[in-house]
Amino acid sequence: MALQLASDTPLHVEVEVIAILRTLSAARKLELARDMNRMADRLALAGIQRRRPDAGSQERGYRLALQRLTLEQYEHGAALLKGLPLMPTPVDPLALALRVGATLDVHAIPYVIVGSVAAVVHGEYRTTRDIDVVLNLAPADARALVDALREDFTFLPSDITDALVRLPEARADAAQRANFCAYDKVTGFQIDVYLSSGRPFEVAQFQRAQFVEIPGDDGGTLRVASAEDTVLAKLEWYKLAPSDRQWRDVQAILRVQDDALDVTYLRQWADELGVAELLDWALKGQQPPQPGAAPRQQRLF
Repeated sequence: MALQLASDTPLHVEVEVIAILRTLSAARKLELARDMNRMADRLALAGIQRRRPDAGSQERGYRLALQRLTLEQYEHGAALLKGLPLMPTPVDPLALALRVGATLDVHAIPYVIVGSVAAVVHGEYRTTRDIDVVLNLAPADARALVDALREDFTFLPSDITDALVRLPEARADAAQRANFCAYDKVTGFQIDVYLSSGRPFEVAQFQRAQFVEIPGDDGGTLRVASAEDTVLAKLEWYKLAPSDRQWRDVQAILRVQDDALDVTYLRQWADELGVAELLDWALKGQQPPQPGAAPRQQRLF
């Protein structure tokens, strides 16, 4: 029998948590994830204030933005964000995702939100350091994309051109990605933009995208990858760079969605993507062994 998802959580508590997650709407989980992000930012700001009590508003906003950057994007992001009048304000990733989606809709650029936001929709709510979005972008629409993002985000237009140039390579090799980063001009929050290379899986991902309605005056609609496609994409990423965070996302989705998942679809595409063995481990609730290590059990049932 597989063990629980979180080793530091008592078994009976975790069973109750999963049961509660199954009752929450996607919108509610996104709201809870937003609240967690705001709390993390408030704590980070308290630390910045303690270390640099004389720092002005703009410097605090910049340093907060830097703390959110991944190691891979730190140099690039730090350079683009330098000098912007960033606000030392806890970020609202949900509002930002809605704004990105609405902007792309206005410019008729097909998109699907993937990554951590999709994992929250289908699994457990958690903090996120960025928003991942896949675009179906024709080269002729590159200028429209620049115009769509220019007002609210800072980025290098040449990065979009470079991503378009890399599309044939990304189509031939799943390990390669045609992507670029943009950063919110108010908070510095990172948007990871991936261009669809036209791989059959990516075509299916767009076809099966789901619409998530966020109620309220500031609400709207998000186009989010399905639970199955989120699992498959995260298994692909895990194959390239094993990560406990990616694996936990996979396990949380499998447990929360349970019988609602299309296992036949999962197995079909896992074979196509070369992650069938990883999917087998995931469905058993076990993390695949690393070289020289025994399998680590992660899941209860």
